[in-house]
Amino acid sequence: MLVEAQQVAQVLGGEATLGTTQQDLERVVQQGLPGELASVIINYIYPHDPEQQYKLVPRSTLNRQLKANKPLSAEDSQRLERVARVYTIADQVWGDPTDARAFMTTPHPMLDNRTPFEASLTELGARQVEDILGRLLFGSAA
Repeated sequence: MLVEAQQVAQVLGGEATLGTTQQDLERVVQQGLPGELASVIINYIYPHDPEQQYKLVPRSTLNRQLKANKPLSAEDSQRLERVARVYTIADQVWGDPTDARAFMTTPHPMLDNRTPFEASLTELGARQVEDILGRLLFGSAA
C-alpha cells in the first residue's frame, strides 16, 4: 500500500523537519532521526504506555543518543519510520485514530498472534501488516 510521505512525516513530528516527499523522508531517515521521535510515535499507538518506545529503540541506546544530542542510527530510524508508516496506513484504513490504535495493539491471528505493532518492528513483519491492511481496505479478508 502506498502512503504519502507527508502523512508519515506528520506522525514522525511534522513536515517542517522531515520534508514532504519520499526522497526528503528517506534522506532524513538515513541521516538519523532525533531520538525524541520514539516517544512521539508511541504516543500515537500506546499513549498510556510510554515504555513501549523501548521496543523501537533499546533504552540504553535511546538514553545515550538523547544525552549526547545525537541522531539515531539509520537502522533505528528506519524502524521508527516503518512503524509510523504502518500506523499511518492503519489510520487511513480505519479512518479513526482510536480504531487504528486498537488494530496496532491487538494480537492478530495472521501475525502468529503478535500485535501489528510488534510485527512492524521488522521489514518483513511490516509487509505482512500492510498486506492485512490492504485486504481490509479492498475487501479481500482471505
